[in-house]
Amino acid sequence: MTQRVPLLPLLSGSLMLLMGSGGIPAVRAETATSAEQQALLERLRERQAQEHERWRRFGDVEVDWTSWKPFDSHPYIWVTPWRRAVTRPTAIGGLSWPSTPESNPKSNVPDRALAVNCRDLTLNRKRAGSNWGDWRVPGAGTPAEQLLLDACSSLSS
Repeated sequence: MTQRVPLLPLLSGSLMLLMGSGGIPAVRAETATSAEQQALLERLRERQAQEHERWRRFGDVEVDWTSWKPFDSHPYIWVTPWRRAVTRPTAIGGLSWPSTPESNPKSNVPDRALAVNCRDLTLNRKRAGSNWGDWRVPGAGTPAEQLLLDACSSLSS
């Protein structure tokens, strides 16, 4: 038998929560009806859009698209922070907590940095606590290829 239980005062009104034998609430953000919740939902959607524009995902890596900077005196090399798209614990209820790169105050390069060379069409990556690796040409049809194409087309314009 299903039992109807009113939600918290924040959600009061005509919206009711159905509790089955498992006792797991099934409320979705789209069902919000109060003016307060609608306002919060709109603010949340704006914030989500900002994060989506800032951190662009390429395979298992997210790149801080708003932080591209020229590297030293090389106008064709650009550097930005990166982070893993998924870390452990991977998710709780659709949320994940990728680590945000820390910056070394003595350097203008983040601890985790990605570099694109738009002249030679190569990529390089620096991991936290290590040095730069080798410059590599991305494989055809890979997320790295798409990243290089997107970055060089937007940075050169």
